[in-house]
Amino acid sequence: MGGSPARRPAPAPGFINGYCMQRTHTAPQSAPASRLVQLLQSLDSKAVRAGHGDFAERLGRLFDLSDAISLDGATRHTPSGPFTANDDLPEQLQADLLRTRRALLDYIGRSFAGEKAASIVALPPLREDAGAEKRPSFGAYERFYQAHQRQLIAGLTNLRLRCRRLLAGHSEPLAHLAEIDAVMESSLTAWARQGFAALSGVLEQRYRLLWQQRDPFHTPADWLGPHGWLTQFRRELKMLLLAELDARQEPVLGLLAAARDACPASVNEESPTP
Repeated sequence: MGGSPARRPAPAPGFINGYCMQRTHTAPQSAPASRLVQLLQSLDSKAVRAGHGDFAERLGRLFDLSDAISLDGATRHTPSGPFTANDDLPEQLQADLLRTRRALLDYIGRSFAGEKAASIVALPPLREDAGAEKRPSFGAYERFYQAHQRQLIAGLTNLRLRCRRLLAGHSEPLAHLAEIDAVMESSLTAWARQGFAALSGVLEQRYRLLWQQRDPFHTPADWLGPHGWLTQFRRELKMLLLAELDARQEPVLGLLAAARDACPASVNEESPTP
């Protein structure tokens, strides 16, 4: 990272390849096992391009000179403490992760269930005057998905910050990791934002395709039936949102894994993800 390569624009959803680790308590596995990558491949095989063979090179291309200097400073930094070792650190991190995840899942579930509340983003309703030959606008679903993305960002960004604070007070190695993670998050935020924003485009393509493939004899009332095209789209939208939740929590799982390595006496009795 000694040079100053220009920052490359974020690719379409294929950016997930080579960045997110498979959910695991041990070593990271190959990125194609990512739930998000698998789902994108099933929805649109062109949306996910092959991952670069050299992860370090691929990651390095995302850093400009300023990012590289910040990362170099973080790697050279020696935390001064004070530190208080806590054998319960992994359990604390996992409990916070589970609380945050459950809150986000509950919010998504209530939203898709059609709950009407000021704090809930309502699933776009089908207009009563919808015509059988006119495709409903995708815009409402795009805004719906983006609203949920903002919820994910807020919940998981705050969770990641809390995790770093706990790591920083535990020991010098974990404090060092927390410092590096903060720089990585700052440097990659814009790239990740562009990549996740591209998911709306995948959804719109699916929306249009399902409309084209709909049963021509179906009325608007049938669209939300068990075999309706709009029911299928809503199902896929929810699956993509849940897969995005998994992908966005990967950095926190990495911090949790580091805490477990630093506290080998801790016992993990509950998986952080279902």
